[in-house]
Amino acid sequence: MDNLIVIFLGALQITLLDVVLSGDNIGVIALATKDLPKSLAKKASFIGVIAAVTLRIIFACLITYILMIQWLPIKLVGGIILVKITWDFIKPQGENSETAKIHNSQKMITAIQSIILADFTMSLDNVLAIAAAAKGHIGLIVFGLILNIPIIFWGSQYVAKLMQKYKIVVYIGGAILAHTSFSMIFEDRLLKHVVPHSLGIFLPYAFAALTLLYGFIVLSFSNSTSNKIPKKNQDESAITKTKK
Repeated sequence: MDNLIVIFLGALQITLLDVVLSGDNIGVIALATKDLPKSLAKKASFIGVIAAVTLRIIFACLITYILMIQWLPIKLVGGIILVKITWDFIKPQGENSETAKIHNSQKMITAIQSIILADFTMSLDNVLAIAAAAKGHIGLIVFGLILNIPIIFWGSQYVAKLMQKYKIVVYIGGAILAHTSFSMIFEDRLLKHVVPHSLGIFLPYAFAALTLLYGFIVLSFSNSTSNKIPKKNQDESAITKTKK
């Protein structure tokens, strides 16, 4: 009976932990699939989630050996990669850019690649948190990893819809990823003892705020430009009618 209570409490703790930890993964998938047609977005999301969970299972199996490699700057490299991915998600892409000419199937492949790469960089932290909550109980670790699938899949679908409807949500997602990536960088072994602890906490929030500010600026400029275009068209139409 006591064992059942311990397992139940462990499962409950992991469930709550999964909801919290899945936020970054949901943001990645939503950002990667927001411009895809609905059917392809679901395929990319599903493949991305399965890949993410598979990566976590691999990390869970190798976690002891990974932690033994003291010199390996896992978080630093992962954080830098995630910064690059975040920028690719939020940077302006004009209609005449090369990305606009790419076929939808190629966009889906690119989205899946971005999801897998981002998940690869974030999986270690998630596995460490779940393993700690499970207290070494393999069954609970597997439960926690499998529980990620519906949370991330349905969560990313919902957030992607919000991103299509409200453009600012794209930059909110970017801000969350910016905080995650810079947190990883400053938590790495190589920088942890070099960068002051208070600065390591402050800078991720600062970069998140800058990402959000950048989003407001981009959207403000975009709105002001779009407001001018109809007026120009009206003027041209009026001139044409006058000539006639």
